Amino acid sequence: MLRLLVLAALLPGAAPAEPAPAPPAIRLVQQDLTEELWEVMRMDAMIDIIADEAVSEARKLEESGVIVGTGQPWPDVVRRIHDPETLRVTFREGVAEAVARLDPGLVRAGLGFYRSPLGQRFLDLEASARRAMLTEGVEDQGREAFMRDLTRGGERSAIIRRIIRDADLITPNVESGLNATVAFSQGFAEGGGYDMPPDQSQMLAEAWEQQPQIEADAAAWLEGFFMIAYSPVTDEEMEGYAGFATSDRGQALANAMFGGFDKLFAQTSYRMGLAAALRRGGREL
Repeated sequence: MLRLLVLAALLPGAAPAEPAPAPPAIRLVQQDLTEELWEVMRMDAMIDIIADEAVSEARKLEESGVIVGTGQPWPDVVRRIHDPETLRVTFREGVAEAVARLDPGLVRAGLGFYRSPLGQRFLDLEASARRAMLTEGVEDQGREAFMRDLTRGGERSAIIRRIIRDADLITPNVESGLNATVAFSQGFAEGGGYDMPPDQSQMLAEAWEQQPQIEADAAAWLEGFFMIAYSPVTDEEMEGYAGFATSDRGQALANAMFGGFDKLFAQTSYRMGLAAALRRGGREL
């Protein structure tokens, strides 16, 4: 969940030059802030949820026949790729890289919201909703509830759409999705999965063709997720959250989080692309 130019870093020769190493004191601040974010945002639990979500999606793909070839069950392969310790290391690296580009004071101020009773409650509700959405049909129920409220002009759906718009939640999710799509294609090509391997510009073009669908899916998922997660929260509390999410401190924290997730999903997508290609040839990652 970064800005659009991140896509350029996936193309040979397009990545910016490595920045000069930060002085030890600055590196220490980055490390401390990364660890603080990890603890406050309860990322240990979230990493486990992300792994479970990936395995759940893998089962659906295997059942639908999208994943072909021989070898271990695809969900088992995906579970191995989403080893929690590997995800933890990758996420922390992404956060540290993002924090280096941000105002650490704003990121820490953003974490202050989640130290508050309301912030802690939001974290509880978000984790519960993610877990609930692993059950077949729950995600659809959230989307349907959102559309019912929107159709009758409800206040809750209006607040949710305002948060999504003003906090600019769609753009970084789309960018992360595009990055993951390109990374999967790179892994699939590396594993010899293509009969006629595309070059990097073709991979990027094909990813951009999926942009409208990725955007629509991201919007629908966020609307349904917010409807499920925040159903116990009052409209007044939602307004308070909206003020935080659109503030400078809220945006700084979101960008730090997006940095971690973007790196994590790019890495796992690459490895899943590689594993899918090897599977076609009767090999395993």
